[in-house]
Amino acid sequence: MSDREVVTPALARAKRALAILEEQAASFGIRIPVDLQIELEEKRRRALLDALRGRRTLLIWDNLETLNAEEREMIAEFLRKLPTPNKAIITSRRRTGESALTIRLDRLSESEALELMQAKGRSHPRLAQELNATKPEILTALYQASGGNPLALDWTLGHVAHKGYSICVALERLRNAAKSADLYGFLFADAAQTLSENDCTVLSALVVFLTPARTTALADATDLAITEIQVSLEQLVTLSLVNDLDGERFGLHPLTRTYVRAAMGGTDTIGTASLASGIRFDSAAQRKVLRYWVDFAQRYGGYGEDAYKTYDKLEAEWQNLEGVATTLGEMAGIPGALKDRQAAQMLIDLESALFNFLWFRGYWDEAVRSGEWCYQAGKALNQWSDAGWSAYHIAWIYYNRGETDRAASWVAQMAEAMDWGGSRMEKAVAIGLQGLIAEQRQDWAEAERLYRERLAIYREFGEEEREALALNDLGTVARSQRDYARAESYYKQALAIEEKLGNKQGQTIYCGNLGLLALYRNRPMAARPWFERELTLAQEVGRQDQVADAQTGLARVLEEEGRYVEALLLALAALEIQERLRDQNLDFSRRLVERLRRKAGME
Repeated sequence: MSDREVVTPALARAKRALAILEEQAASFGIRIPVDLQIELEEKRRRALLDALRGRRTLLIWDNLETLNAEEREMIAEFLRKLPTPNKAIITSRRRTGESALTIRLDRLSESEALELMQAKGRSHPRLAQELNATKPEILTALYQASGGNPLALDWTLGHVAHKGYSICVALERLRNAAKSADLYGFLFADAAQTLSENDCTVLSALVVFLTPARTTALADATDLAITEIQVSLEQLVTLSLVNDLDGERFGLHPLTRTYVRAAMGGTDTIGTASLASGIRFDSAAQRKVLRYWVDFAQRYGGYGEDAYKTYDKLEAEWQNLEGVATTLGEMAGIPGALKDRQAAQMLIDLESALFNFLWFRGYWDEAVRSGEWCYQAGKALNQWSDAGWSAYHIAWIYYNRGETDRAASWVAQMAEAMDWGGSRMEKAVAIGLQGLIAEQRQDWAEAERLYRERLAIYREFGEEEREALALNDLGTVARSQRDYARAESYYKQALAIEEKLGNKQGQTIYCGNLGLLALYRNRPMAARPWFERELTLAQEVGRQDQVADAQTGLARVLEEEGRYVEALLLALAALEIQERLRDQNLDFSRRLVERLRRKAGME
């Protein structure tokens, strides 16, 4: 038998952990007796504890997550027996279950982050100069991209101070994991090596959720069982990759989101161990979650007469839906050459489901942006009807903003697309929009000709709801030519159709036009019930532009009655909506407010 010590892997790990303790003890002048060096490890631990008795020593271990589980347990056991008044501080990017006072270092507040920036600037003149020259919104964007992580902030500011970057360039590097291999590798490489397939699926799903997600939503979106989701979330929270929030909701840190998006895109230039060893986040899981949100939009959006009743569900998830649209556009390669046909089709499906909601709720800028993306997607897929409808949506917004030339340009693109692949009914819609442009240009004869052509097609196909729209437009032409009796006839025919169909959206419009017609006839008392009915209906269906229209009409009625203060309050409420929408009636409402201020003696 040899008297040489046999060093097993377990013994080697134990010696390593003990060596860590002894090394720190030595740094405080604590020496283990020489005769104990050959004794069992348990005796050596006891000797170290005895050496600490009667002292006031603060022991600090940084980055405990770099040790394996056995080593961490040995240190934990040592600390549980640490004699008072000695104290210990342990830092770890992973959560531990030890019996200790846990101080979780959450994100810095924005004010704290700005203080950190200024403090670092005081030590680096070039950084201070950049900070002073940078707009506050850029500094806020830097804070948001870092997620309030002081390490990420320090890393980014260091590039400005030492490498001569502007803050904008440094911010772009922070947002690009491939260009920031050192930072993202340090933050995530070790943790990523421990992820299971389900963990990667959950992370891939959470990338799509821009607001905190509940376990049930993740299960619906990924097809994993609730228990599988819960196990993965527990692991991801322990690794500090996912934040657990109030109400059993979970969200990604912005830096985690950037890292996972880069990994999911197949990026191999981050240089992290996880990517180098072949670990990939699940792009199929991401696509499944994107489909989940498209289906969600189709379930609760659309154009049906009662569709507005579920728009609150879309409103509650708007941030997620907007993020999905952006992601699908990027995947599809839009704007630019088509890269992903499936993503392009999902983008079209999403825009079609959401347009009416965006229109009703006043997300007009967002409607234009998504319409432009889908117009390009439809053309790239040779789906001309889809391209035509997207062009229609854009033209409709510009028409309602009074931007006639822009509207006309998109009407022309719609008509061209429908000529390529639209039905006769869809071509009739384009004809009607051309009539609106002619009306806005006060070409009454051309507008009436186009409206009558459209009306004939709708009647031929028995499209009553669209027939009502055409009758309403003919009424507006008649009103503009001061043919009030004919205008009233058209409006009431349109209203009767919508009342028969039970369509409150259409009734809202036609009640408003009948109220306006009464004002044109100098009959404010007759106008009041129409505007009151319009306001009630508009509030019920959530049509913001019609709410403002009704408020303006009632303000004019109150003005005629000499009730200027009440009128002003309504006019101001309408103006607030119209300014946000950039509505075509904005100038009129501003003049109305100015006039009412004078009459109310409030200038």
